[in-house]
Amino acid sequence: MSTSADQNPIKRVIAVAAMLALLAVVALLYACTSDQTAAVESPEEVAALPPLVVEEIHRDLGYPLDSVATNKAVPALFIDSLDLNLNRIRNVEDKKTTFFRIMLPHIARENDRIRAERAKIQDNPDDVPASLYEKYNVEPGDVKELLRRVDVIPASLVLAQAALESGWGTSRFARKGNNFFGMRTYNEDVKGLDPKEAEGFKVIKFKNIGASVRAYMKNLNTHNAYKNFRQHRVEQRASGGTPKGRGLTNYLTAYSEIPEKYGARLRGMMDRNNLDRFDGVRVADN
Repeated sequence: MSTSADQNPIKRVIAVAAMLALLAVVALLYACTSDQTAAVESPEEVAALPPLVVEEIHRDLGYPLDSVATNKAVPALFIDSLDLNLNRIRNVEDKKTTFFRIMLPHIARENDRIRAERAKIQDNPDDVPASLYEKYNVEPGDVKELLRRVDVIPASLVLAQAALESGWGTSRFARKGNNFFGMRTYNEDVKGLDPKEAEGFKVIKFKNIGASVRAYMKNLNTHNAYKNFRQHRVEQRASGGTPKGRGLTNYLTAYSEIPEKYGARLRGMMDRNNLDRFDGVRVADN
């Protein structure tokens, strides 16, 4: 009799502990899905969540990157937003390849659009739509300057910047604002997220990942701070080649608060992940 009486308190303690653990998990899941202004989950909180399986993001997200690099064609798989923390993918290489698979279709689609615009200008330079001059902030009739601006951004560079600026898609701005490039605004009328350790600007909130990529590419193609970036791209083409991300990294000092190190960081990202192989990738025909 004494044995069974001694076990009851132990059972009650175990039951209470299990209930507390369940409540903690529920709280963490709520924190992961609610639109908070707080920082994203801590490493401890992420570790408490179940591992993330790629199929939870999209059932077709496991396409082979080697084939994309070889065939220069990526599936037309466009994920609008990333509200799951990729740090829940325990294997680092799996997390990185998942990030590339999410971003590559968006990058290829925007570059395809730019290629189409560029072809339109080259095919009939005397009859360029006024909307293109307006879109790229070029004086009507200045075809040379327009072509300098209407050109692709190499996928290797876009992937490197997206990974660096968004913390591999885990930053609050990427997950809550679809902003993978840290793009800011000083316009109070533009929808954005407030940074925690700075004042005077907001980080732009985009409706989806594609809009973020589109705005980033337009920024590099039009802003005066990247004039030398565009000129070097012209020189790359003049030498008989297509734009390459590595050579363009030297002309992005205005993008970062650590200008003397930024180019080296991007090149390191390219080298470690063999990103040059994705330059020239297009969206596959259905």
